[in-house]
Amino acid sequence: MKDSTNRRVILSTPMLLEEGEFAMREISLGQARAWVQENAPTNFCGHETVKVVGVEPAAGRGSCEGFDEALCLKPAGRLEFGKEYTVQEILDIGVTPLLISKVG
Repeated sequence: MKDSTNRRVILSTPMLLEEGEFAMREISLGQARAWVQENAPTNFCGHETVKVVGVEPAAGRGSCEGFDEALCLKPAGRLEFGKEYTVQEILDIGVTPLLISKVG
């Protein structure tokens, strides 16, 4: 069942989960942090990259069925599987915040 009150999520990769028209744009890290603060999104991302916006990686594998807005954090390089990274290590690797919005 979809939650109509908060269809704002954090995903591990840019993906579309339902039919409709979507727009994706790159935003700054500051904008991404503010978006997280303002929207209290449901986090479906278990990757360490979410630490840069003040969120801990998701502990379990939830299932996202759709969204109105999704934040994705694309690392500039490959992260080592199983390694725990500090925020500074992730920033040193580089991360690009992408915001996907449903427009129709």
